[in-house]
Amino acid sequence: MLSNFKEIVKEKESDIFLTVTIVLVALFSFGVGLLVDLKGDSNSIVIQNPTPVASIQKALVEEKEEKTPEKGSFVGSVNSSKYHHPDCPWAKKISEENRVWFSSENDAQDAGYVPCGNFGKYNN
Repeated sequence: MLSNFKEIVKEKESDIFLTVTIVLVALFSFGVGLLVDLKGDSNSIVIQNPTPVASIQKALVEEKEEKTPEKGSFVGSVNSSKYHHPDCPWAKKISEENRVWFSSENDAQDAGYVPCGNFGKYNN
């Protein structure tokens, strides 16, 4: 049993050395970080005028409302037969001049478009 262990250690000597070295460097770095923190000034960062969460949420809702009502709920490309939700990464790659907007899925399908492969992931 002990001879088997010695053989395994001998075979994996370089891997064991590398692992131990990484662990020791990490522990040393952590210890130095603690020492620096103890010696550093104790001034804390204070946020004096935090933005209320409600105003951030309001801005996000307004941005979302501005995004598509005049353009439509779905977008396709003149160079493709797929339609997307506006938040789909593929839709964002369509240049502004190549975009075709649809107010509904039926409108897109009536125009000969089919949903993209990511369609269910980005519906709002």
